[in-house]
Amino acid sequence: MKKAFTYITIVVIVTSVLVSCNNKNKKSKEENEIVEAKSLNDLKEKYSNYEFENCDEFLAAGDEMLNVYVETIDKALNGDSLAKKDLDRFDTFMNQFDILADKFATECPDQFEEWAKKKEILISEAADKLFIIYSSDYSDDVLEYDEEIGKNIDEEVELLNQQVEQILSEDSLLNNIQS
Repeated sequence: MKKAFTYITIVVIVTSVLVSCNNKNKKSKEENEIVEAKSLNDLKEKYSNYEFENCDEFLAAGDEMLNVYVETIDKALNGDSLAKKDLDRFDTFMNQFDILADKFATECPDQFEEWAKKKEILISEAADKLFIIYSSDYSDDVLEYDEEIGKNIDEEVELLNQQVEQILSEDSLLNNIQS
């Protein structure tokens, strides 16, 4: 009886250790993985050292990155200065995936083409918003100055045209005298 009790106790202890270790592994994986990135920092944390195994995984990450980028553009458009600073840093972050993008685009060009078509409108709208964000950096004085330069150029062109006409008329006079 004593042996049976010892055997059952050992089985219970081993089973509980195995079960508790499995729970810790699941919990640590969940803690380390950001479910959905909401900012550039989240993207950096999630993908900076990430090893993509296939095109689907890479394109899913591309979707997430693009969504965060568009959300950041919207925040910057609404006056969030931190979001605008993040926009300036997005290029650096995204450029680190260029080589991988080329690799996967070669491996599965049809998927990449389909993905690009789906994202075309979103990217176009984002580009329009970026234009608004960055054009607001210029003051009205700069735009007025450009108008003034345009007027000066027009005046200079008119003066040059008058000088050319004068030279042509003098040249015509000389030709008449010589004949």
